[in-house]
Amino acid sequence: MKRNSSFAPAMLGMIVMVAYGCAGSGATQPASTTTGVTAAKASTARQPVEGSHADRTYIAPNARLSEYKAVYVAPPAMDTTAERDEKVNDFLTQLQTTIRSSGESALQNTRRFELVTTNEQEAKAKGKYLVCRNDVLAHFGSTAARFWVGMGAGRSKLIVVVSLEDPATQDVVLKYTGWGGAAMGWGSQILDKMRVDGIAIEQYFAGLIK
Repeated sequence: MKRNSSFAPAMLGMIVMVAYGCAGSGATQPASTTTGVTAAKASTARQPVEGSHADRTYIAPNARLSEYKAVYVAPPAMDTTAERDEKVNDFLTQLQTTIRSSGESALQNTRRFELVTTNEQEAKAKGKYLVCRNDVLAHFGSTAARFWVGMGAGRSKLIVVVSLEDPATQDVVLKYTGWGGAAMGWGSQILDKMRVDGIAIEQYFAGLIK
């Protein structure tokens, strides 16, 4: 049977177009529905604010961190665009542990609080305290696109929205939306990059505390 000589190039072109579409959708940051300071304060992992570091940072007017003696680092809220299975859940648990422990360490290194802990009762015992929350979304990219085209297809993305909140008033004192991810790489490389980005975001957030 004679093969159609144009079949292979045409099929390759279709694959590239599909992969390009997957990569593009993964790389595009969701549009924010609000602007300015309001956007930074309202930002969530599913609807994150865009822009520069300054655009993604919210500092409450007249915030007085010196009033707080302790910080309780809560377990990060983990979300993903991937279909949940044992491997996905296992990695999210690992990433959750990494982000929480690095957040605790980064806040301790600021030396602005008498206590930074993952035990809320210990924080309460200090009197006035803050809660550090992390809202996390992991997008692993398109596995199918990587299979057909290779590295660079199906960009991965990590969004971490970190905040310090007063549990007594529910007021947000400080908030930052961090972006991470990789434009290329295979499974283990993508996961390692997310861990590194998670740590970097926690460190940057702690650096905002003056």
